[in-house]
This record gives sequence, C-alpha cells and structure tokens, in this order.
Amino acid sequence: MPLKDELNGYLRLPRTFFGIKGPETGDPDVGIVGVPYDITSSHTPGVRFAPDAIRKATDGERSHSYPLSIGDGYVPEEPLSKLITLEDVGDLEVVQRLPESAVVDISEATAKLASKKSSLLFLGGDHFITYPILRGLNRERKGKWGLLYLDAHADLYSDMGGYQLSHATTLRRIIDEKIVDIDDVIAFDIRCALPEQKKELPKVTKLTIKQEIQALAERVDHLYVSIDLDVLDPSIAPGVSHPESGGLSIEELVSILRIAYSSGKVKYADIVELNPLIDTSGLTAIAARDIVKEILTGFAVHK
Repeated sequence: MPLKDELNGYLRLPRTFFGIKGPETGDPDVGIVGVPYDITSSHTPGVRFAPDAIRKATDGERSHSYPLSIGDGYVPEEPLSKLITLEDVGDLEVVQRLPESAVVDISEATAKLASKKSSLLFLGGDHFITYPILRGLNRERKGKWGLLYLDAHADLYSDMGGYQLSHATTLRRIIDEKIVDIDDVIAFDIRCALPEQKKELPKVTKLTIKQEIQALAERVDHLYVSIDLDVLDPSIAPGVSHPESGGLSIEELVSILRIAYSSGKVKYADIVELNPLIDTSGLTAIAARDIVKEILTGFAVHK
C-alpha cells in the first residue's frame, strides 16, 4: 500500500488548472504542455520556470473555474470544470537542449500530440518555441495556416548575435520556411518593432484588428494564437523578459482572443515570456492565469 494512502484527507491535492478534471475515457478536450526553454533568450533568462509558475497561479486560493466576466462577447455561466475535460501533459525535457536539437524535439512532440483531437495550449518558455510548435503542427495538420502573433516585438530578425534560432527570429523562421505565408500573419501590437519590420508585415491597428482577424479566418484552415506577455502594459505584466512601455490592457487582449475564437478555427495556442525570476509581485503570473482561463473558455465554447 502506498504511504500516501495512509494520509488520505491530509495531503494537498495535486495541482490542477482551475480544478478541471481529465476524461474518464479517451482523449481530453484540452491538453496543456509546458515547454520550459530559454536558451535562445537574448535579454533576461528565467522564462524556463514559467510553466510551473502558471500552474501554481491557476491553483491558488483565489482561482476558480468560472470564465472571466470582463470584455465584450459571450461568456458561459457554467464553470469550465463542467464544460471541458483537461489533461496537464507535463513539461517537455528540453531545458538544456541546444536550439537545433530543441527544434527537432519540440516539433516531434507537437506532431505526436496533434494527431489527437484534443486542443492544445503550450506554456513557454521564450518565444522561440512558437517556431518548432508550428513546424510540428504544420506537418501533422494539413491545410493553410494563419497566425495571430500578439507581441510588443516583431521577432523578424534574420539572426540575433549571429544565431538564426532565437526568440527574436521566430517570425522570420516561420515565414521563410513557408510554414505560414506572410500575408496570413497578423502581428499586433508590435509597438517596438523596427520601422522596416512594420512595413514588411500587414498593417493592423486597433481600429482594424477585428476585420483583419475575421478576414484571415475566412481564408485559412487553421488559426494559431501566440501570446507574448510583453504585449501587455508592463503595469499589468511587469515580470516579462523584455518589457516595453505601453501595450494592451487585459480587457483589450480578451476582446482580441474572443474575436479569434469566434471563427471556430483556433485549436492551438501558446503563452510565452513570463519570467518568474523578476515577477516579484506575482502580477504577471496572475495575468497569465487569466489569459489561460480565457483560452480554455474559447476552447470550451467552440469545441
């Protein structure tokens, strides 16, 4: 008999995302995968600790599984624990991998998971991980891909310090390898991108983003959503590796996510660049928690 059976009722329950349970049989509606990787970060390391920080934030005393009651759009009244099943798949063993090896490992793992019907949420890690994730998805899920890339930076450098694999080259690798056509990328708000990078990408503003997302969804088969937490105002999310002045509010980000999910074409998403080592107030983990909740709500409403 395991020793823990002797302490039934005394031990802390296992961490769960908002108490959402797994399925009794078959695949879960949603799988969550940690990708604790930051070797390619060019600024402040530490985002490899983010998956566990986000898990902890979703399991805190103040957390519950009711959808966020902010922003515009439909919000179900039932808790997520009654709307979806969820499996925390765990963390990929990539912490010490060189980037060339990490690309292979993350892509292979993603392709294996994409062969199932479950929606997937990936928790980074730095923004480099979006490139191998999309590479794996593109291999397993055929069709035309669109990308909603929410970031303060464009990540369009050909190389960063001589290295072609970096969190600052992610979008360049995705476009150059034709995983996603540049015309099928919505990069927003990219407030700190270089002028030539902004000219290269389709122009999207707060006034046009709804129409742009709707138009993109109509011409693609799959819409991937990638959220770099530095897209938020640093007063909301100070604990990111490369904070920038300005940015979105949580309400604005939630509104964008609901527009994307209303297309019915979002099954895969990631959240990246939370750095627990500098998130001394815990505010960024709370923001990440609420974004996770909104993503899970999108999966639940449009599954």
